[in-house]
Amino acid sequence: TYSHPLLRNRNGFLDRLQYDLKQFDIDYSEIMAAETLEGFLTRAAEKYLDWVLLSEQQRIGLERQRLAEEELQRTRRMRAANLIDEVDVIRAENAVSFAMQNVMFFESQRNGLRAELAELAQDETLYTMTPSYQLYETIDLDSLETVIARLQKESRLLRPLRIRIEQLELARRGYEENTKPELSAFARVYLSEIDNVYIQSYGIDKPDATVGLRFSVPLEKRTARHNISKTSMQITQLNHAMTDLLLDLTSALTNLYVRLTELEEVLQLNREQIRLAAAKTEEEFKLYQQGRGELTFVIQSRDEEENAKLIYAQNALTYHKLVLQVRSLTDEVYE
Repeated sequence: TYSHPLLRNRNGFLDRLQYDLKQFDIDYSEIMAAETLEGFLTRAAEKYLDWVLLSEQQRIGLERQRLAEEELQRTRRMRAANLIDEVDVIRAENAVSFAMQNVMFFESQRNGLRAELAELAQDETLYTMTPSYQLYETIDLDSLETVIARLQKESRLLRPLRIRIEQLELARRGYEENTKPELSAFARVYLSEIDNVYIQSYGIDKPDATVGLRFSVPLEKRTARHNISKTSMQITQLNHAMTDLLLDLTSALTNLYVRLTELEEVLQLNREQIRLAAAKTEEEFKLYQQGRGELTFVIQSRDEEENAKLIYAQNALTYHKLVLQVRSLTDEVYE
């Protein structure tokens, strides 16, 4: 007997339905795994940037310590020649001590974070490495309009919702399919009797064949209709959720772009502040050398210069972390 559906389950739709629905679960799992991996890499990249900052802070601190030590040696020579008071030597020693404390603090922080990254990467060679990164360079990003358009079309965060919507739409088609009447064509061939010497004669006694249509209409259909209504509501809810998520993503990107633009201006001001602080230090030092200034002002000016550099480094780190957030939102950390 052979039966071929003409209405319900036409082309074997219901036979394949469960398999097709499971395929959506596989696609969903793959997307979520990729998103989890991108989150992990983003957090690791943020720690790397923190390592970059601490290494830069230590470098700035070492430079300040070197200048303080040079100043201490100079003041000791001047004191030996009775050109300055003992208090200036004490001030210079205090400046060296303070600079060394800063260096030790930055070094301990850097070494701790480096050990964390080595454990995270399962790579002990990191213990002997220093990070390489252009901290003070700005990055050319695509325009906000281009990024938002790409986000609306390709965002990995939206794809799980799209997959669930497509899965529910397919399930709804299955429920709708079950409400259709059953109409199938069938053919049946059978034998009433078989000759005892069939093998020798290949003879068939009273063969019979039937070809026809079978038609039946399901009653009530309440379960199927309920499932159709329920699935439609779920699809509507997911569409609303996708709209809300897209709004959140675009607003977050807009926020990041505005902050990046303003930070670029702040970084320019930081560079100018460092230049002015260096010029002030030079002038204070000249006055001190001429006996018209005090060592306190020289030390204070150099501390201000160091603080300006530290603020510049911190703002540069914030800038690159914002760039990283943009890349994470646009699925560029892990493709």
